[in-house]
Amino acid sequence: MLHLDAPPEQTLFWHNLLNIALFTAILMYYQFIHVYTNRKNNLFLIIGYITLALDIFFNLNGQLVTSAYIEDNIVYHTTTPLFYYIFTFALLFIGVIIYHLVHKYRQSTDPAERNRTLYLVLGWVIVVLSSYTNLSDNPRIYGLPLDHVGNFINAGIIVYAITQYRLIDIKLIARKTLTYVLLFFSMITIYAGALFVATRIFPAEEMSTIILMATLIVLILAMTARPLRTLIEKRIDRLFYQETYESRLALMGFSRKMGNILNLEELAKSLLPDLAKSLNVNKTALLFPDAASGEFSLQYVYPGDDQLKTHFKLASDNPVIAWLDKNNAQLYLNKLDTLPELKGLWQIEKEQLQKSEMGLLYPIKSRDKLIGIIGLGNKKRGGIYSTGDLDLLISVANQAGIIIENAQLYTQATIRANTDELTRLYNHRHFHERIEQEIARGSRFGNTFSLILLDLDLFKVYNDVYGHLAGDQLLRRLGKILENSIRSIDMAFRYGGEEFAIMLPGTKIEDAYHVAERIRKNVETKSSFRDMPITASLGLANWPNDGIMKEEIIAKADAALYHSKETGRNRTSLPAELNSNPTQVINSELEARPKAMSIIYALAATVDAKDHYTYGHSRKVSEYAVALAEILKLPEEKVENIRAAGLLHDIGKIGVPDHILTKPSALDDEEWEPIKTHPELGVEILKRIIDLVNCLPAILHHHEHFDGSGYPFGLKGENIPLEARILSIADAYDAVTSPRPYRTQLHTEQAIAELKRCAGSQFDPALVDIFCRVIKPEDNPQLEASPETGTD
Repeated sequence: MLHLDAPPEQTLFWHNLLNIALFTAILMYYQFIHVYTNRKNNLFLIIGYITLALDIFFNLNGQLVTSAYIEDNIVYHTTTPLFYYIFTFALLFIGVIIYHLVHKYRQSTDPAERNRTLYLVLGWVIVVLSSYTNLSDNPRIYGLPLDHVGNFINAGIIVYAITQYRLIDIKLIARKTLTYVLLFFSMITIYAGALFVATRIFPAEEMSTIILMATLIVLILAMTARPLRTLIEKRIDRLFYQETYESRLALMGFSRKMGNILNLEELAKSLLPDLAKSLNVNKTALLFPDAASGEFSLQYVYPGDDQLKTHFKLASDNPVIAWLDKNNAQLYLNKLDTLPELKGLWQIEKEQLQKSEMGLLYPIKSRDKLIGIIGLGNKKRGGIYSTGDLDLLISVANQAGIIIENAQLYTQATIRANTDELTRLYNHRHFHERIEQEIARGSRFGNTFSLILLDLDLFKVYNDVYGHLAGDQLLRRLGKILENSIRSIDMAFRYGGEEFAIMLPGTKIEDAYHVAERIRKNVETKSSFRDMPITASLGLANWPNDGIMKEEIIAKADAALYHSKETGRNRTSLPAELNSNPTQVINSELEARPKAMSIIYALAATVDAKDHYTYGHSRKVSEYAVALAEILKLPEEKVENIRAAGLLHDIGKIGVPDHILTKPSALDDEEWEPIKTHPELGVEILKRIIDLVNCLPAILHHHEHFDGSGYPFGLKGENIPLEARILSIADAYDAVTSPRPYRTQLHTEQAIAELKRCAGSQFDPALVDIFCRVIKPEDNPQLEASPETGTD
């Protein structure tokens, strides 16, 4: 426009506009360099903008260039002394720009950053040299557009730097630009439409009214602009990100979604798939440090890769860990050779990183401490990570830091609570938790598990000879032996003193025997490091073959263990090897124990005293159950177990509030909840009395239903212990034939009909058939209800 053959006034206007544009371009470039070189002092930038304002004012008022004209396609102009002051400021800014770039180049140790800075220095030098031609008096040079060529070259260098080093997210700029363009046109359209409608509806209104309505419309638009912009942004983001949009959206709310999660595995399952989909990478991973060694190992990877998890580890002193901790930035693994800090990597470490097929690593920090690392694979279809991808990764890492630290602290606290300090195995408390969980899982899914109890032989003698410190050392070594002798899904516990327990989920007794023998041989060959040989005795039991209750399983394994002790030590015994019936070890102590029976009757009386409506109920249930057991010709010890269980089956009701037990009407759902806990509470009360151990299965399961709809575990069919099935029928019969304030008492024939109706659903049908024949008064006059109870 400046070189057009136009009147001098127009030429002067374009000349002034060019002066303003040139100083503006220099100032804008200085601000870019100011940010690029991380300058904190803004004083020079403020001076620059003040100078720009003066430049604009003086140019528009003709105080810098007083005249300009074209002659032979050359611009001639007349300037004032003030022009040279502004020109000096421009040269000063150019010098500062070059100084900052050179200083950045010399201070940087990153080869990629040095190359990037060198590009900018080269481009700016070209701009300065090409612009210098405007000051030449040589007509051959002055008329050439060399300054334009220089600016195009510099623009090309900047575009290359942006695309090569991802200085600006082009996609982000496109999204924001498109958002605001659409928002602008939407607002203009709404405003124009509203004015058009207003003038059509109120054609006779004065202009002041129209302006007032327009103002109201503007206010309405101001209130709707933000929701409209949000809506447009969502539509544009969905257009740009397409199939990864939902995953990105999930990651943006990561902290809100996972704020209450204290389980690292659950966190990884939620984070890694969304991260892989949103960034369009082939794999994602999380590395966490080992509490003892500090070594970072790959603990979670998506999609799963067990081989990678096994081999990918970074020692605490690895230069990669030090670089991530120091720089708190992404590390591209294909640029390891270009970073001076990573020159110390061993070749084997580089090969390990290359084989992992990871594209980059990013640190997760909390309170300036490196607590984890996010690993990202390579982009699918050979893409590169954009600035938007890195912003999303940084956002996720920042959100995940405190969440992961809390989860790690919780995990460590849980481990300490469940771990024996000496052997690092699970402790006695956790053993009881896990065996109850395994029983519940087995009851639900029909699984099995085996239990091994191990006791070191002559450990007291070893302590006496070598001292307790040596004994502790031996126990620690034994803990390592056990961990190395079992599968990852198996669990080893320090049960107490020199006694250990090993739980083998999904393992039959035959396979458990082979495991026990392997452990026994390892103890014998690997634990002895003094003159005295170390051996161990072991005992096995299997759920549910050797018992249903936790106490039964432990008692069977313990009996087998002491059988190994009694028969020479350093051997493994099965329950089947005991001289008598496996239950006899426990049952024999129940025979002719008047003291134990006194405890039983005292406890039964306590239950009856709490609920006068059911007075005598426990005694009658015991009699009915014993009668059925005798008809079935069960062994005498089982009959005695059933007798005791009948007397104590409601002992757990001691813990039920009185207002529920004595309520004169039917219970609601909320009141039924404490009632349903009484079988388990009864077991908790009785399990410490050795004489009553064999009664516990019947007490715990006497409210299980034959079709699996009962409580507390929903056992089904013959999985319910026989004693419990017998007790269930006796309990129900006495309940319906006894008076209750909230329902009608049934006669014998009605009660029998009710039992038959529920056979197959609530009760064992075979036992119901036998019981109904046994209970008839004419057949069994001794079972005929006493007159004072009012039953038949």
